[in-house]
Amino acid sequence: MNETDRRTPWSWFDEAYPYALDALDAQERADIDERLRAAGPAVTAEFHANVRRIQETLAALTSMDVVAPPARLETALMEALDRRDSVRPHTVSRERRPLRWLAAAAAAVVVAGAAVGITVAVDRANDAPAAITAQQVLEQPDSRESSAPVTGGGEMTVHLSKELGAAAVAFHDLPVLPSDRTYQLWRVPPAGQPESVAVLAGQPMIVTPVQAADTLAVTIEPAGGSPTPTPPVLAGVKVG
Repeated sequence: MNETDRRTPWSWFDEAYPYALDALDAQERADIDERLRAAGPAVTAEFHANVRRIQETLAALTSMDVVAPPARLETALMEALDRRDSVRPHTVSRERRPLRWLAAAAAAVVVAGAAVGITVAVDRANDAPAAITAQQVLEQPDSRESSAPVTGGGEMTVHLSKELGAAAVAFHDLPVLPSDRTYQLWRVPPAGQPESVAVLAGQPMIVTPVQAADTLAVTIEPAGGSPTPTPPVLAGVKVG
């Protein structure tokens, strides 16, 4: 057993912060997973419990009102995909940008018991608005919350600020997918093609610009994400 396998529970607890905030690259995350396997089930369970608590502190700041997904969401999604045939496909960047120093600062604030706004890199090509944090969305006087159950388990929660033209999206208790599949979040306008917002990779919250009558929806896609959504839609929340 090497020195890194003799870590105390406190040092494992420290590493839960960058893990929960998705502030690790793929190799660093794999290294932690490997050490957890070597440390045994008790340490692994405690570590992931800490990760969940950190994410819930950031995401579940208010109580949730469960609402059903829009009845026509999947039909609208398929119509939008049909319209896409006449439009040139666009390439969506999948590159995750870990914000290491911001994650470390956020962790310190969480320990102190305060809510932290995390700016999440949104992979919407051709869209470069000024960065808006989840905290800004949540603290806006006009911020409103809607939730929807996710087919197969879990919940999707959307905090919307019309004043900012932005939404902060959180997911809770989603089932773990096989390694060749991933959850992907989409913005579906009332007319036009669905746009990828982000591939879910453990982010506590995803911030995206929105417009009136947009729908935010989640699907399961191949690992790395897809340029267009694959039915069925697991959950959807209409904004506006």
